[in-house]
Amino acid sequence: MSLLIDTHAHIDAPELNGTGLDLLQPAQEKGIGALVVPGVRVSGWQNLLQLAEQFPALFAAPGLHPVYAQQWNDAAAEQLQQLCTHPKAIAMGEIGLDGVSGPDMMLQERVLRAQLEIALQAERPVLLHGRKATGRLLDILRQKEIGKKIGGIWHGFSGSLQVAEELVRLGFKIGVGPIILRDSARKLPQAVQQLPLAALVLETDLPDMAETPEALIAVAEKVAELRGISLAEVAQSTSENARKLFKIDI
Repeated sequence: MSLLIDTHAHIDAPELNGTGLDLLQPAQEKGIGALVVPGVRVSGWQNLLQLAEQFPALFAAPGLHPVYAQQWNDAAAEQLQQLCTHPKAIAMGEIGLDGVSGPDMMLQERVLRAQLEIALQAERPVLLHGRKATGRLLDILRQKEIGKKIGGIWHGFSGSLQVAEELVRLGFKIGVGPIILRDSARKLPQAVQQLPLAALVLETDLPDMAETPEALIAVAEKVAELRGISLAEVAQSTSENARKLFKIDI
């Protein structure tokens, strides 16, 4: 079976108390070939890149989560521009809009637009966070033609088939995570069944949605079940989708 790629794993999360790296070797032994670690706060960006430099299986996606948009300033912008030139900074994330938490939506939008400009300049795809702000986020992505120019992933997707199809038309991948394993999940399974396999990538959103990277295997198995195909085919296709998007060779 092809190696699986986790496109969204916060292995450096404070909640893990520094134990995240202990999860790497068992994950690799189970067939998780690479993990993309998104940024959250400005203070975590340098560590993110240092981890990616130390571990071949880790790739970084520095960026400012919308909940922490108040941390954005000229120094942060300059630092992010610099970090995006690093060969292991293969994307920008986790960026977007959050209608539930965080500062005023106008500030979130301003910070999002600034980060999108940096991503465009650096030619890095984006890892998108959208919560209770789907319409506004879609409008911004359309205006800037982000999907067509650099691509990206709508992380932790849980919306309708119609929204997923619109994202795919705009040039984005759909991040399928542990939400698909919930008995209560209704919309996401339909999207996973109906979308082209070329539109799907896998993620754990560790540690929020999973305790270990191996949860990615259960996500892949569920995708295989819903589509009526083999686990090997899901692994091969979703990993190839991620490799193409991120321009990585693993």
